Amino acid sequence: MSEVSADTVAVHHGAHDVPVGWRRWLFATNHKDIGTLYLLFAMTNLMIGGVMALMIRAELFEPGLQIMRPEFFNQLVTEHGLIMIFGAIMPAFVGFVNWMIPLQIGASDMAFARMNNLSFWLLPAASVLLLGSFWVPGGAPAAGWTMYVRVTQSITTVSNCPMAAW
Repeated sequence: MSEVSADTVAVHHGAHDVPVGWRRWLFATNHKDIGTLYLLFAMTNLMIGGVMALMIRAELFEPGLQIMRPEFFNQLVTEHGLIMIFGAIMPAFVGFVNWMIPLQIGASDMAFARMNNLSFWLLPAASVLLLGSFWVPGGAPAAGWTMYVRVTQSITTVSNCPMAAW
């Protein structure tokens, strides 16, 4: 009969603690898994923003109105900017950071891995809320892709002006 070393027991018991299947991604604490989630989310939002850009280009193909109302066009421009910045570019950078920093510094994982995972899972919820704003009364935000305060204030000021109809 052979002896079982403590290392063998630790390896076998540690293997049972790692979630498998969909739970691997939902409860991920591995920096590479979380980085992959961020990168997949960024790629998905890049495609959504790209479709919005195609809709904007289709409307601007010829002068005048072709396929959408002016209000929806303004909402589309605003949502496109928000999705591309906060849904594609920033999560892609965070995904690369999650992948690379622990490898570069020789760490086993990112600090606060569960908080890192939670910060990812807040992104899809925020993205659903952002895209869902198209279907609420009043519509999505329509301040332009920059949402510059002075521009949005001047829009409300001009719209309240009696000469705004001109």
